[in-house]
Amino acid sequence: MTRLVVNGCSYMLSYACGNGHIELAKQLNINNATLLALAGSCNSRIIRTTLKDSYQSKEKTLYIVGLTFLSRAELPIAETEHFFEGKWMSIQNEFNPDCRYNNRWTKNDFDRFIELKLKSELYSIDDYLEQLMYQLLSMIDSLIYRGHQVIVFRNPSDVYDNFLDNTRFEKLIKCVNIINGLNWAAIPWQATQGIKFDPEDHNLAPEIQHPLPGEHGPLNKFLVEYIKQNALHLPVL
Repeated sequence: MTRLVVNGCSYMLSYACGNGHIELAKQLNINNATLLALAGSCNSRIIRTTLKDSYQSKEKTLYIVGLTFLSRAELPIAETEHFFEGKWMSIQNEFNPDCRYNNRWTKNDFDRFIELKLKSELYSIDDYLEQLMYQLLSMIDSLIYRGHQVIVFRNPSDVYDNFLDNTRFEKLIKCVNIINGLNWAAIPWQATQGIKFDPEDHNLAPEIQHPLPGEHGPLNKFLVEYIKQNALHLPVL
């Protein structure tokens, strides 16, 4: 691998703001470290842009993919088209007046979308999790087939914590590229390591707070050990 790419939401963005990805690349003897993470990202966006980058890259790349909350979604409703993101915008469960939506997308449209989205999720967490599982497995297969490598983990605790032991999701635990079948979550684990978190997140539950930039030492150590133990930093033959 000659290139390392980090993707995710604000958790991975905070990680990279402290040069966590650059230091991780150095520890793996990789010269080039790139950031794709974007605050507010949903998992669909993370998977889509990881694949898009991998098809555009001429270098064999190790992707570090930090997943976010299952309930986030995305819609192509941006006012202007981004050269890489297109018109896609990740959607959380509340209207953001600072976002520049296209002029046909009103607050009423947004509120109605969220209402229907939440209603659809009420009794279907397992179905959404299964969808994510197959999206991840397909992404991993595609990356490896084309000579890249990838490691996937989730950052925050989430609503599906109690679903992962179901045999329906055993393919997650069988995939070495997914740390502990998504049972391992980086944010609560880092809390056990005594890292410092953003004081602005003091009103949030500890398992979803953002680590301060520069507090990536324990996470990088964990990732390096996992990557080397499973040879995920080596070229795919």
